[in-house]
Amino acid sequence: MLEALASLTTLTVLGLVLLKLSLNILAPRQWIIRQTMTDAYLTFERALAERVPFDDMLAPGSPWPLSTATTINRATTANVEIGRLPGGVPVLGTVTRTRFADPNNLVGDGGTGTEASNPSGMRIFELQSVLTYRVGNRTYAKSRTVVRSQ
Repeated sequence: MLEALASLTTLTVLGLVLLKLSLNILAPRQWIIRQTMTDAYLTFERALAERVPFDDMLAPGSPWPLSTATTINRATTANVEIGRLPGGVPVLGTVTRTRFADPNNLVGDGGTGTEASNPSGMRIFELQSVLTYRVGNRTYAKSRTVVRSQ
């Protein structure tokens, strides 16, 4: 009877040690999954910024509103689902979009350029998307910037 109890205790301790080791391996895996998800979402944001028509980008209802020196905090913010973890647990984040005019743009296009400094009337904008998300008790941010010109 004592031999059976000793072997059962040994197997229980060994099982708990192996369980602890497997949980230690899974924690970094969850981190990698979230990093991959956020990178994939930002790839989508970059593709969206590259394909949006220039006229829609400059329209008043644009997903990337113009930020100037006087309206630096002007941006659109939306809560998004970045993806789902195994088991169907959603990963949520917040995406903030804004656009900045190049300083050499003409005054009508948000810059301070003149006909002498920008004779072709070139319009250049930086479209910025910032994704913030939480892992545990920490908040992280990633961003992508696309330069568009016309």
